[in-house]
Amino acid sequence: MVGNLHPDEREPRRIIHATGDRVAPIEAGRYFAEHIPGARLLELDSIDHWPYFGDADLVLGEIQEFITGVRTAPGPDTMLATVLCSSVAQAAAHAVWLGDRRWHQLVDSHHAVVRKALARYSGREINAGERGVTAVFDGTARAIRCAIDVRDELLHLGLRIRAGVHAGECEVADGRPRGVALHVASSVMEAAQPGEVLVSGTVKDLVAGSGLEFADRGVRVFSGLPGSWSLYAAGPEQAPAAAEPLRAGGAIELSRREREVAQLVARGLSNREIAERLYLSERTVDNHVHRILDKLGFDSRVQVATWLVRN
Repeated sequence: MVGNLHPDEREPRRIIHATGDRVAPIEAGRYFAEHIPGARLLELDSIDHWPYFGDADLVLGEIQEFITGVRTAPGPDTMLATVLCSSVAQAAAHAVWLGDRRWHQLVDSHHAVVRKALARYSGREINAGERGVTAVFDGTARAIRCAIDVRDELLHLGLRIRAGVHAGECEVADGRPRGVALHVASSVMEAAQPGEVLVSGTVKDLVAGSGLEFADRGVRVFSGLPGSWSLYAAGPEQAPAAAEPLRAGGAIELSRREREVAQLVARGLSNREIAERLYLSERTVDNHVHRILDKLGFDSRVQVATWLVRN
């Protein structure tokens, strides 16, 4: 409202007016700005006449800055979440041994297993790559059970994973959580052994009475994170025997040449190195390796090594 103003009054004034205001046209605001000494006009790209509707935050910010000289930035959106990070053990070795095509097929199978479990336990995928997945949950016990199920299911594909679980407050940017809680979960994962689901002491305390079992894994200090962190292995230990899928039809026989190739595969040789050792073309070795994996029902060269030891 404009009252009795004298021409020599020079106090700063702020006029806020919506350009599409249907009650008071913008020209009125511009007139006041031109005729009131020291006035500054802020034109809002809006049709609202009342400032407490769509432009409330902007209007309040302008008023706060006008009165105090500073504008307080709104605090970041946050959420309390349980973060699960997983990583495939020896992922690089798998990729080299299998070759690009079969490795990418295995990655797709890995993602399918993880996403099925996330749907079952109401988790939300944040990031998925060749080496693992990051997901968040609004229930801590569900996050742990999801991690254990994923670990056990992936073992049937010949994959051992490390998993880390931590709960804490996360900032939300562009609809995605970020912040210290994710860094802690990642550090917990890196401390896990292959086939282990490791959780922070915070997580263990949150699920007291849930029936989940934990084994003490000591205290760690993580680079870049303050303090020390108590760690616990969740659930029963993974049975190594599960790494070898069973096939119907009894014993599986490999030909003499296939067994020779399988033995070199188990020693970690690449297809090119096997070809040079056996004086075969690399294409022939590729075919042998694919037939071996198909016969045994395996997706990983690591599983071939385990099978040879037992057969």
